Amino acid sequence: MFIFLRKAILLGFIFISATSYAKNWDGIFERAQYQNAKISPDGKHLAVSVFNKGEASLVFVDSKTLKAVSGSKLPSRLEIYQYYWVNNERVVISLAKRDPWIEEPQPYGELFAINMDGSRGKMIFGYRAGETQTGSFIKKKQSTFGWGKIIDILPEDKKHILISSTPMSTTGERTATVLKLNVYTGVIKRKVVKSPVPFSRFITDSQGQVKFVVGIDGNNDTKLYFRKEGKWQHIPQDIVGSRVQPLFIDASGKSLYTIDDYQQDIKGIFKLNLENFQYKSVYTDKKVNITNVEMTTDKRSAYAVRVDDGYPAYLILNKKHEEAKAFKELLKLFPYSSVNVTSKTKDGQRYVVFVSSDIDPGSLYLLDRESNKLKRLFQFKPEFQSADFAQVEPIKFEASDGSMLNGFFTQAKAKQKGELAPTVVLVHGGPHGVRDYWEFSTQVQYLVSKGYSVLQVNYRGSGGFGANYEKSGYRSWGSRVQQDILDGYQWLVKNNKAADNKVCIMGGSFGAYSAIQSATLYPDVYKCAIANAGIYDLELMFEEGDIQQRRSGMSYLKRVLGTDEQLLKSMSPVNYVEKIQIPIFLAHGEKDKRAPFEHAERLRAALDKEKKAYEWFVIGDESHGFFNPENQRAYMKQVVGFLDKHLL
Repeated sequence: MFIFLRKAILLGFIFISATSYAKNWDGIFERAQYQNAKISPDGKHLAVSVFNKGEASLVFVDSKTLKAVSGSKLPSRLEIYQYYWVNNERVVISLAKRDPWIEEPQPYGELFAINMDGSRGKMIFGYRAGETQTGSFIKKKQSTFGWGKIIDILPEDKKHILISSTPMSTTGERTATVLKLNVYTGVIKRKVVKSPVPFSRFITDSQGQVKFVVGIDGNNDTKLYFRKEGKWQHIPQDIVGSRVQPLFIDASGKSLYTIDDYQQDIKGIFKLNLENFQYKSVYTDKKVNITNVEMTTDKRSAYAVRVDDGYPAYLILNKKHEEAKAFKELLKLFPYSSVNVTSKTKDGQRYVVFVSSDIDPGSLYLLDRESNKLKRLFQFKPEFQSADFAQVEPIKFEASDGSMLNGFFTQAKAKQKGELAPTVVLVHGGPHGVRDYWEFSTQVQYLVSKGYSVLQVNYRGSGGFGANYEKSGYRSWGSRVQQDILDGYQWLVKNNKAADNKVCIMGGSFGAYSAIQSATLYPDVYKCAIANAGIYDLELMFEEGDIQQRRSGMSYLKRVLGTDEQLLKSMSPVNYVEKIQIPIFLAHGEKDKRAPFEHAERLRAALDKEKKAYEWFVIGDESHGFFNPENQRAYMKQVVGFLDKHLL
């Protein structure tokens, strides 16, 4: 068993105190100062991503003393999106940029590299990476107007990595090219191969050779290709499933492991024999899809899978693997938690581990297997303790048509003894391919701290419970889905967990749609509705927004909504505001591309025409949901005031 030490990183110019004070719950929306930490292959240093006073830095720390040895502050408006140690001295950073006209940083595919001692920092890929040279035959780095994404850090090659480069376009539908890139000079050594399909993700073998690519075609269908003898060969859907996700090629190079639902309802782990193309199931849960796979830190193998039927559960795939052995010990140390290894040393003796739960926003730990010690590096919200938060309870209930559904309930303490706290039904977005998990939620915990219990329902149409479950929500956005959500609340009332007639419905994106649609369907149940970044006119989705801009996006809309004009009108709450009898709170970001601001404007105009009461909260430079902590805080403060007015 590992010895557990509590010790925080001190980075000289930054100090985080875990001293307990009277809680300022507004602080829950602040961005964490320490964003991430990854250990170098030789284990001597940690690269710590820091965000402090609006500026992003990468700080290098001695892994034994936890003292800063160097650091690099990024230029104004640049942030760290992802980063990787590519050898013992150099880190490559995928950058995001904070544009003046929008709050949320946007990745533009630029790659920046820097040495551990702070030297040789330079842009190695992207539209600003080029050098102007004349009269020279020496190969120089060049500007590339494309999104760069790291495929393989090539641990056997200390100077190069493999990246995919997708030419910039409005829709992102152009096909990517794999490049071998020098991490010191930014010179493209060679173009390796081009993808035959848009929205591609490449898979390399144990030697760093590109062998598979998966992507989405114009019909929104998944396509898998195998590279053999220098050519791409399409793997037809009578061999693999229509939603296959390749994971890795085994060390022998003879098998590809995938997540798939081939000839079954639930997504599981499959194995494709690359010699005879036989496809076999390895593991499938009885109730839920594979949530994710714990990959080795070089991304070339896997050692565990996670499933979420209520609480998260893990299955070890390869018990002999060294990372699997360490992971198994970590699961014993952190039961009822989400555990993820973010990086490890080449010799497998030291690991950086991310741990979180329903009452833990997240902490990073340094595991030393040689000394048998586990040391906490830092917490994401150190001013809060686990005892400050309410536990999230997985629930199962029977819907009105007899189907079994599940969700989560987080109960608040009532302000009056002997009473039940009022309830907020918090509806997740999507709706398809998305679900609620047993995890920490800032919104949920903030609402509970203000005296409101929170219900989250994985209604039909949600992802994670098999293809049939997800498809059962198609073309039922305004009907069956809303009934499922209502059934969850009525189950709470029946089981004395929630008070009758003291409930508000709230959500973002599709959750916002549900809030307004449910207000038209059940005016006598909900006392108020809160909608942020919502879609309220389904026909408008075919005309405006980033989904309909892509061919695959238009195919998706036709598949899940249909093209029946009358059905679309009947499921669009903007057409039925006269049925709304409760106060409405509308919030939106004007730069929203997923749910364009026009949705909110149309709904507001309809509410004004019918003289319906509503509150209006709009931020000019926010997009789909609020990113800036100040805007999040202002929004949630107004939400609580709105709830207090109508539920207390």
